[in-house]
Amino acid sequence: MKNYRTELKWAGIFSLMYLTWMVMEHLCGLHGRYIRYQQLVSTFILLPSVLIYVLALREKKLKVFGGTITFVQAFKSGMLLTLFIVVLSPLNQLITTGLIAPEYFENMQELAVSQGKMSAQEAASRLNLGAFIVQSIVGGLITGAVFSAIISLLIRNREVAAG
Repeated sequence: MKNYRTELKWAGIFSLMYLTWMVMEHLCGLHGRYIRYQQLVSTFILLPSVLIYVLALREKKLKVFGGTITFVQAFKSGMLLTLFIVVLSPLNQLITTGLIAPEYFENMQELAVSQGKMSAQEAASRLNLGAFIVQSIVGGLITGAVFSAIISLLIRNREVAAG
């Protein structure tokens, strides 16, 4: 586990950031009165998410690899970070919908039905904790892979061709 200390630390930081974001959304009324804007505002969570990946991979490069990291090393570290984040995501969803915003799914279902986007039955089957846990796992894996690849390209050390 010592080899994964950096990724575990930053996955914990990511989870705290996510829960803080959810509290802020809730306090701003995005899980209730202004729920129609919640999906738009939630996309901005990508900004601190990218920052966390950059800081995690930068720390791995400097502290573990002594300032030199290859694309493969950085990508592996990023994917390990992604795996740890995804493992924590169901707990984050439970905390969000159980403690922070227990009315969230009811409000989302009501909005979808009132806007004519879904029937009540469809909203109940698609907008619930189980569906959101699956979505957070799949979305987390895809987003994490993209972040890991791009950031790994940016932070890797390029070999200088001998001439």
